[in-house]
Amino acid sequence: VVIFFWKKGGITAMIKLIATDLDGTLCNANHCLDQTIAEYIKKLSARRIEWVLASGRAMEIVEPLFAKYAFRCPVIALNGALVYDCEGKLTQRRPMKTQPVQDMLHEIQKQGFLTVASMENGVWCSDPQAYRQRMETLVRRLPDPVLFAQEHGFLSLAAKPWEQLGACYKIEIYDSRPALADWVRAAADFKVSVVHGDVIEMTDNAVSKAAALRQLCESRRLANEEVLCFGDSENDLEMLQEFRYGHIMRNAEEPLLAQVNHIAPANTAYGVLRVIENYTGIPIGKEQA
Repeated sequence: VVIFFWKKGGITAMIKLIATDLDGTLCNANHCLDQTIAEYIKKLSARRIEWVLASGRAMEIVEPLFAKYAFRCPVIALNGALVYDCEGKLTQRRPMKTQPVQDMLHEIQKQGFLTVASMENGVWCSDPQAYRQRMETLVRRLPDPVLFAQEHGFLSLAAKPWEQLGACYKIEIYDSRPALADWVRAAADFKVSVVHGDVIEMTDNAVSKAAALRQLCESRRLANEEVLCFGDSENDLEMLQEFRYGHIMRNAEEPLLAQVNHIAPANTAYGVLRVIENYTGIPIGKEQA
């Protein structure tokens, strides 16, 4: 049952932490933030409401946001495999198990799947040229490709083979075939999610945004109902289901909408900010004198 939770007037005293996914959630149609979002994050911070970014992105891709918009916050990166504090210091790491990862990467190389693996000492790609072509094609389809390039850039790919890059934290296979996703899901050592239709993500089976956020809340002695969280993809589901005020974005795929109790307006309509405004009573724009 889908419940539309829309409370005007706010419960400011309850909400102490807000965790949001980036792409398809906090970011706009161009996969970017803007000054309205950044200023609202700062306004909430001034009210002692902490913001946490919970993303599948690597910290390398998140850092430019902090530089451009002059704010910092904790980051749950690579779907929870790595966690950073508000100063950018790594505080938690959960690598994938060595032997299953080696077996998987050997099979990926044999099958020729386009794959990116985020590892201890760099990012390995099975076909760097194909990966760059894919990313360039995706960027060209955005409303403002130049802005995206300024705010993000691409992952720096290591020239070394994956065997020389240490522990692995996340694997992404770029392929839309359901049978391939089913094959990966059959591997008991990995947590698997499919995002944006054709990206199969793998982390250690103990890793999730939910687990990382839960640990962060425990360290701050926050109760479940003191947390608001938002996401739009399969890799967000555990977090949105575990926390009482978990919201899935209206722009999420239809099968996901029925699995979360609260639905936020679309990311292109400042859905995250609108929900926070209703819960807390803190206005999005400038407050009247």
